[in-house]
Amino acid sequence: MNWAPRVKPIKIRRLYRYTRLGIYDDLLLHDVGWELYARCTDIATVADVYREGRVPCPECSTKIARRIDPLFSTGEGGTHENWFYCPHCAKRLLWRDCRQALRDTPRCFDCRSVLQKADDLECVCGKTWSPAAYKQSMRTRVRLPCPHCLNLIRKPDPPPRGRTVRTRKSRSELQCPKCQAVALHQHGNIECTACGYKRRWRDYRKSLKKKDEKLECPNCRYTFGWQAWRQSARSLRTGNPRPARDFIKRWLRCHTPQQRMIQIDTLLQTLHGRGPLAPLFIDSGEHNIRQMLDDLAS
Repeated sequence: MNWAPRVKPIKIRRLYRYTRLGIYDDLLLHDVGWELYARCTDIATVADVYREGRVPCPECSTKIARRIDPLFSTGEGGTHENWFYCPHCAKRLLWRDCRQALRDTPRCFDCRSVLQKADDLECVCGKTWSPAAYKQSMRTRVRLPCPHCLNLIRKPDPPPRGRTVRTRKSRSELQCPKCQAVALHQHGNIECTACGYKRRWRDYRKSLKKKDEKLECPNCRYTFGWQAWRQSARSLRTGNPRPARDFIKRWLRCHTPQQRMIQIDTLLQTLHGRGPLAPLFIDSGEHNIRQMLDDLAS
């Protein structure tokens, strides 16, 4: 994949130096802003791969569905059984997405209006909550607004957890790595019913993680390995892609130099508060990046 490079610190320092003097260099704003946008887009793309299991082709960017092993989670939020679809907008989400949307933007549970933040959380319909009471109510409610369409949805029932369900699923999907016959997960081992192959279950799981998967694009017929793609995206992997997603949404709405500078500053201050994220965006060592962000914040 032709990933976007990280932004040079010297460009960011020069941009802030000019802005402090009241000078908006359109060319420099354009370079820094769109380089950050390209980097954020790549970070969001990699996060979507681990979230949805669909890998973009390095040649034509067509998304290819992985044959994800059922023994592992899909990443960024849990296993297949924990996902559900909103009955109103059909968006795929997790229950924790509904709670996180209310943490970012508190809304009234009845009219879904944005709450005004003062000493207490106040709604235009007259209802008020203390911050602690609002958090407690959000944790205990079984109906919350969808983060996409704001319609109330019900918390899905937890997936069944029983030894019989797991064993039935394993019997239909596990294969012996030696003879490809049906294998069973029992007594802490994987055991083949045909050739007698037997191995510790923990070691078998580790071997599956290292196994390379060949992916073929249905559009251009390009073939590549999952491990090679995963290695190329190693510098873009993060468990917190929200700052990148927020910048992508807001940057396209900017029409003036002031608005662009505000969005760049908002992203950098977010990275300042979440230190491990900054090296994904800025091309320098972790100590130098921290020192630069400290200087910009002061």
